[in-house]
Amino acid sequence: MLSRRALPLVALALLLVACGGGQAKVARTAQYKTDANTVFKAVVDATGQKHKVERADAPSLMLVTVPRWYEADGTYAPMDASGEGAMLQDKAILLMYEVRVVQGAADGTFQVNVIPHIRQKRSGYAALVDLAPDDMAVPGWVHGKTDLLYETIYASLKTYAVTPPGA
Repeated sequence: MLSRRALPLVALALLLVACGGGQAKVARTAQYKTDANTVFKAVVDATGQKHKVERADAPSLMLVTVPRWYEADGTYAPMDASGEGAMLQDKAILLMYEVRVVQGAADGTFQVNVIPHIRQKRSGYAALVDLAPDDMAVPGWVHGKTDLLYETIYASLKTYAVTPPGA
């Protein structure tokens, strides 16, 4: 049973968790009023803070991160020299991101889409299993890492953020 002293701390923790989701929602739906090159450069720089960028293509305004292995609990799994996951457990995840800058509304704004590409190792399967981002088999920590990437990008572009009409 919780003591009276612990109750305010629990309430504060719940409040912080509840507020944390709001920042991710803002970051996911943000629109930026500037030119495409400025947005893309900020996206490349911000993504590089959290992930290694494998390919950044300025003409298509798209980048791809280097795939990384994670254990089922979300801890980083080092790779062996061949590039394959070393001693990975069942349900390990190979995660990479595709980040796109897209034209927003007709008012010249841009949005950023972060698309996780998720592949899972499963016992008894010869090949990795592709998971859609909304698949129930996707662990919650994948969504957390995706939100963190959105938030990092948003922080680097916040000065260009605009409120969409009707919001």
